[in-house]
Amino acid sequence: GKIDMLVATAGTGGTITGISRKLKEKCPGCKIIGVDPEGSILATPEELNKTDKTMYEVEGIGYDFVPTVLDRSVMDQWYKSNDEESFALARMLIREEGLLCGGSSGSAMSAAVKAAKELKEGQRCVVILPDSIRNYMSKFLSDKWMIQKGFMKEEDLVKKPWWWNISVQELSLSAPLTVLPTVTCAKTVEILREKGFDQVPVVDESGVILGMVTLGNMLSSLLAGKVQPSDEVRKVIYKQFKQINLKDNLGKLSHILEIDHFALVVHEQIQYHSDGSSSKRQMVFGIVTAIDLLNFVTARERERK
Repeated sequence: GKIDMLVATAGTGGTITGISRKLKEKCPGCKIIGVDPEGSILATPEELNKTDKTMYEVEGIGYDFVPTVLDRSVMDQWYKSNDEESFALARMLIREEGLLCGGSSGSAMSAAVKAAKELKEGQRCVVILPDSIRNYMSKFLSDKWMIQKGFMKEEDLVKKPWWWNISVQELSLSAPLTVLPTVTCAKTVEILREKGFDQVPVVDESGVILGMVTLGNMLSSLLAGKVQPSDEVRKVIYKQFKQINLKDNLGKLSHILEIDHFALVVHEQIQYHSDGSSSKRQMVFGIVTAIDLLNFVTARERERK
């Protein structure tokens, strides 16, 4: 029954307050460590809460006000946690200890690793892991999510397929099909059906990218009466699409294609003006889909064998 240190995170405060009060009663010498994420204001002294951060990704702990349930007087010391350490420790607990815990459990463990350095040999530290993995399967468990949020880098991935670092320009992409914004919706649908494409970039006379139109988007707009067949295609342009540069690697492309049906392949062109100045602009090189990537990989696999 001897405990020398307790480490627990604080949210609404009920767990850490209740456990701490009882421990102080039964084990007066037990040191209580509270854990609060950077961006929250629960820690004391108040100087610990000074930060430029206004948000954090770890869920279920911390607040921008002090809940009435939380009794901060029973805490002996507070540690501030950050997202990067929290998710790294949570992933480690899952991978190496088989504990299916959430991000806030990583917050508690990151503080415990630091606080436990004060303990002597034979002393005991108890860490409360407050959350399970259930709600985070598509969040910090995902390498892609961790990379998108800046908590991991591509090079941190241990196993990468042989094609990962090959550049996009190695793909055998067909010559790009583009339309001007003045082409009618009816004509664009006709072109896409004739050429067997589902989407096409819309560019101006100089080749600058204005946006994308897809066959599905145009047909739904026509059927809903939002546009007429004779309307210019500029009325159904959308810009929520991903671009990738010719020099980017196929690993980056694969991440995009896990979510999006296609990516617009672009390359930068430097244009010089009559006054001697220059400017960069992005030009369409082609459209790449998951089928293009799959065909490339399987073809190269056959060559390698």
